[in-house]
Amino acid sequence: MPDSDALDNATHLPRRNWASIVLVLVVQALNSFSDNFVKMLLIALSIIIAKDSWVGRHMELWLGAIFSLPYMIFAPLAGYWSDRFSKRNVIIWMQVMQILCFIWLTIALWMKRVPGSLEICLVGFFLLAVQAAVLSPAKMGVMKELAGSRRLGRVSGWLQVTMLAGILGGMWAGGTWYGTEYEKTGDAWMSALWPLIIISVLGIGELLASLCIQKTPAHPEVHWRKSMALEHFESVKIVFRRRSIRLAALGVTYFWFISNAISFILVTLTKELHPGTTGGDGPMELAKVAGILGIGVISGSFFASHVSKNRIEMGLIPLGGFGLVVGLLWSGLATLGSSWMYAGIIFTGAAGGCFMVPLYAFAQDKAEKHEKARIHAGMNLMDCLGTLVAVAIVGLMKWLEFSSSTQFLLLAIPTFVAAVYIMRLLPQDLVKLLLLAAVRLIYKVKPFHAGCVPATGGVLLLPNHVSYVDALVVAASCRRPVRFVIWDMLYRLWWLNGFLRLIGTVPISPTRAKDAVRSVAAALKEGEVVCLFPEGQITRHGMINELRKGFELMARQGDAQVVPVCLAGLYGSIFSFQGGKFFTKRPKHLRYPVEVHFGEPYTAREGTAEAVRHSILAMSSTALMSRSIWDDAGEDKVAFANALRLSEAEWHRAGDVFLSLEPAGTIIQHTIKALTQLIPGSKYIDHADAAHATHIIAFGTRASLDKLTGHERLAFCFDSDLSPLPATTALRGYIDATTGILLSTEVPDPQMVTGDEGLQLGKKPGSLGRLLPGFNIESTADSVRISGLMPEDPRVITIAGVKFDEDGFLVI
Repeated sequence: MPDSDALDNATHLPRRNWASIVLVLVVQALNSFSDNFVKMLLIALSIIIAKDSWVGRHMELWLGAIFSLPYMIFAPLAGYWSDRFSKRNVIIWMQVMQILCFIWLTIALWMKRVPGSLEICLVGFFLLAVQAAVLSPAKMGVMKELAGSRRLGRVSGWLQVTMLAGILGGMWAGGTWYGTEYEKTGDAWMSALWPLIIISVLGIGELLASLCIQKTPAHPEVHWRKSMALEHFESVKIVFRRRSIRLAALGVTYFWFISNAISFILVTLTKELHPGTTGGDGPMELAKVAGILGIGVISGSFFASHVSKNRIEMGLIPLGGFGLVVGLLWSGLATLGSSWMYAGIIFTGAAGGCFMVPLYAFAQDKAEKHEKARIHAGMNLMDCLGTLVAVAIVGLMKWLEFSSSTQFLLLAIPTFVAAVYIMRLLPQDLVKLLLLAAVRLIYKVKPFHAGCVPATGGVLLLPNHVSYVDALVVAASCRRPVRFVIWDMLYRLWWLNGFLRLIGTVPISPTRAKDAVRSVAAALKEGEVVCLFPEGQITRHGMINELRKGFELMARQGDAQVVPVCLAGLYGSIFSFQGGKFFTKRPKHLRYPVEVHFGEPYTAREGTAEAVRHSILAMSSTALMSRSIWDDAGEDKVAFANALRLSEAEWHRAGDVFLSLEPAGTIIQHTIKALTQLIPGSKYIDHADAAHATHIIAFGTRASLDKLTGHERLAFCFDSDLSPLPATTALRGYIDATTGILLSTEVPDPQMVTGDEGLQLGKKPGSLGRLLPGFNIESTADSVRISGLMPEDPRVITIAGVKFDEDGFLVI
């Protein structure tokens, strides 16, 4: 069986692992369903037959306490069994025990009115809780053995979702089934007996499913010690040994405290809605509110699992905490039995799901392999203590005769305190989560090869710089938390300083290069992922600028791996310079599609500016070749390819009129016509109509430049001649004579802010223009080789006597 590291490095999990993960999910979901089905049957039975007895009056509290006791008594032993023996075998043994517990409960219910039969049912429920206590660390621990660390966030989310689905589904089904049977028969005991007999068949299905789980290894090196049975809190000591796991465990404990307290309050709420009922309305109402709560919890857990599919999003924890406060206040202030009250219960459940999923995933991921099951057993012990506290607090509130609404409101007070404390622990995670949520709302970010980012150690990410949101787009795509390098002058802005510190940026000074290198290298040595934009400026012409070489020293001093990153599709968004302006453009559409390509990592020595630039260009070519827009290319794919690349460069404006100086049927004329299909608001005209048009941009060769009227806004000269262009204001480009592919072009020098003039050039004397976007290029001593011409086109263009310089120009 592959170990965790091997699974993390695999592109896809083996099918056998996926099948076993599904089987574990099925087994634990059915197990939780059966346990809580029985729990609801007993509560419903007590509502009908034992309202005035010392057991029946507070049956929900007795069951809550009884279910917690085995976790407290047997937690160390359960953790040891799962650490020592195959977790798969432990799961099988517990399915057998569950079937035996069902037999016990069936006999107890069959005894009907025998004195003490209800108490005998509680003993059977205690044995069922013992089975659940032993199963819990085994099912949680086996998930990392089957899925590895990288996928643990998603799988843990599924585990919690299916467990909660089983819990709440069992509560709903148990109450509804009992209520329906009681309405038909009027026999309280038989209404519980027959559903239990039928549901016991699920135990056989669980056993068969557990037998099909992939075999997992035992760990004979974990030895039993006689003192272990007396070391009642040994597992808790392991949990508290590390601060990160301790805090996560305390958060999970609070979740189970609040969730159990809410479930107890729902029983009080049911009795308030149906006071003195002798029919099945009470059990069915309890099933209804439990189902409503379940819809919320499952929805929130699914959402948290989806958000955490690539990494564990800790920012969900404070967000869920404050959501719980809002939900409790909402439920408590709403009119009893109103739709608003039910909506508040759903919201409370959803917030709880968001709160719980990342906590469980984080604790499981940080636990050492040989301690994983005992850590989970320790967490279970703490959860039980939280449940007992909930029993005590809700019992006190019932003794004081507080209404269910008052109980909801009182619970909001400690929940608010807990949420504030969590926010103080995780302010960065919360802010980053909200920022990334905003980015994902505006952009449809699709990462490629995110696994190229090493899972551990210092990593320097080097993306091209396209827009003001590049940092957030990269952060939304990377599985690890990312710190970004920014100019320290921004730290001197009082209104921005606190925010930049909060999100963990690395400030550097453009005038103190050595300090900048030391700052970034220090972060890399600490094993962090740092993102630096090596161009040092946002492109204003749509093509890549010179990569400044300072990052090379940073990577070497920080002993970090270098990962090139290509942002594709961002040029044209409102935060880019397309159209000659930032921010003031109208968005083309929401969920703007963006691709983030991660390249293969380089060592610090190999990751030179030249290597990184060629990697970014190669990924840019791959991104362009895979775009669905090629489906609209039509028959003349060469003209479409030329037009597509020209439209990505910065030279056109809305309302431009395109004039071809070349006759119909030439590649230039076809390219210009294709441009009008790609650039909204543009128009194609023939030379005969040029005298009556404005905003003209003319396209031709050096042989047709004499047709210019002198009133054109811009003129382009495209041909395959390497000789100098005669004195003209036309912008030069190069077309390969054999393929007809336009490779490069000059563009107008972009408008820069005062003091930055000349930092970005659109044209350069002695060049053929800038290499257009989407090409892959290899430089030799006396030529360049250009590939990635069109999709599924393997041809390579070689231009002798030309070099590719640092600014991206083809220089003669």
